[in-house]
Amino acid sequence: MATRFETTAIVLRTVAYGEADRVVTLLGPTTGRLSALARSARKSVRRFGGGLGMGAEGQAEFRERSGSDLLLLEGFDVQQARLGLAGDLGKTAHAAYALELCDRLCPPRHAEPAVFDWLREFLMRLESGRSSAERLRVFELGLLGWLGLGPALDRCAVCGRHDLGEESARWHPEQGGVLCAACTHRGDVLTAPVRQALTRLAGLSLVDSETVILDRDTNAACRRAILGLLRTHISGPLRSLDFIEKMGGDR
Repeated sequence: MATRFETTAIVLRTVAYGEADRVVTLLGPTTGRLSALARSARKSVRRFGGGLGMGAEGQAEFRERSGSDLLLLEGFDVQQARLGLAGDLGKTAHAAYALELCDRLCPPRHAEPAVFDWLREFLMRLESGRSSAERLRVFELGLLGWLGLGPALDRCAVCGRHDLGEESARWHPEQGGVLCAACTHRGDVLTAPVRQALTRLAGLSLVDSETVILDRDTNAACRRAILGLLRTHISGPLRSLDFIEKMGGDR
């Protein structure tokens, strides 16, 4: 008998499949990232209520498929449609980026309750407020931290030296973060103010991110460093990042 189960889930991505179906990727607190076939999703209002939009949250009903890793999505009862994101390009771009990061970084079927809560809170705050670069930096670093991928910022990732002070370190994301001058003379320079900004951002909650203001140069330097780290864990381009870049807004 096919196994059925339900979970609260957030829609990370949908892809059209055939004439009427969709393949939906969702994130649940106890199920992790799941992909499922939603048959007739582009036609059925009763089972999905038109609620498989970007970042929608609801109660998802799944059924295992014999011999296939792809589940069947039997229904999705929408609880939060995230309508507050619609019509605002800044909010839409930031939401798409957060969802894509979770899609690309979260391992399949691995429970990540802290990541689920982090994403949910980010979407809620984005929906009710405005998009901001500071919140996005906090989200990126927090997500990496919850997944065990957070960088060493207050110490050398190789020798463990903590007394970096005002010294400029080198940024080596492939080795886990900053390296002191004794360990390397190569790599991009990460100045003390930027390192301190990253360290502060990595320790903030999404609530606290509302009180932070980064100047343009510091934000740009933090963004470059974080993207360098993300690219050590994600292969291929981040399509939503291209959208943010083309917008030219807070990023």
